Amino acid sequence: MEKAIPSFLIKKITEQYNENEAKIILEGLTKTRKSTFRVNRINSDENEISEVLMNNKINFERATSFDDAFIISKESENIVRNLDVYKKGKIYFQTLSSMMPIIILDPKGKENILDMCAAPRWKN
Repeated sequence: MEKAIPSFLIKKITEQYNENEAKIILEGLTKTRKSTFRVNRINSDENEISEVLMNNKINFERATSFDDAFIISKESENIVRNLDVYKKGKIYFQTLSSMMPIIILDPKGKENILDMCAAPRWKN
């Protein structure tokens, strides 16, 4: 199923970029991506999550740049959301790009960090 891009966004992109760049951007926006999630290390670890995924026959791979990140097919996302490890907050879905600030910032105890990079989502 192809994602629908709102017409206002198509117009904005085609106005701001040349034809080739706009085409690449629009194709990227409609491309189906794999789902990614992180382990909540407060109450779980990578071994437990790997075991749960294997026991539920969910194919996964580990993200090479992130110790606690997993990559699964988009089709498996709803299955994972029904697992106890998700319901109990042992994992949470997050894009790989959203994981980068925490690695770069390397926060220490009692630091406050305000994340102002939330983006709106559109529905098909």
